[in-house]
Amino acid sequence: MADVNDMFNDITKEQAYYQAKPKKEVTPITEGDYLCHITEVSTKILDVKGKYKARLYSYTVEVAEENKNMDYDFTEINGDKTKIKGTPYIGKRFFGKLWRFLEPKEGDDFESNSTGNTSYLRFCETIGVDCPKETKNIDGEDVEVQILPSLSTEDMLGQPITAFVALGKPWKDKEGKTRQYFDCKFCKKWTDGKKKTITGGKTDDIPF
Repeated sequence: MADVNDMFNDITKEQAYYQAKPKKEVTPITEGDYLCHITEVSTKILDVKGKYKARLYSYTVEVAEENKNMDYDFTEINGDKTKIKGTPYIGKRFFGKLWRFLEPKEGDDFESNSTGNTSYLRFCETIGVDCPKETKNIDGEDVEVQILPSLSTEDMLGQPITAFVALGKPWKDKEGKTRQYFDCKFCKKWTDGKKKTITGGKTDDIPF
């Protein structure tokens, strides 16, 4: 007597197989410079340390096709040193943060932290945004300062940059497990990089 399953398969002509997926080779992330474009931007104003106020820019960079010509060194689990080109990292994304400390106006109860804007100034210079110099009277003394513009989404999206990537601070998830990821610590100029058109993505328009 024919097996019930055989009879059913004869009627439906159905076939089914299982094939194990080939193991995907994973190249570990390593600290270093990556050629990227900024693909997402969001922003909000926060109180900092109870005495400053700043606009926080959270952004995402994506490793560009041109990164294939970059060189990297990393140490394998067995301790062997390996040199590779940058192709395996194309398309990978890293997160970065940028602070713009605000100046108090009359009636505000927070303090100035203009010396904390070094990273913001360097970022503006990296993406080609002008920060003009002016002389301002501060505490009765004339001081030369650089005016830091409020960057808009359009100023940042698609910009070519060289992201310096390194391990971020460890943190604990909801289950109490310690996590640590590679982040974009800061951006440098990508001299030959071209701006890329970015569509979609998480963005917040920043009013001036």
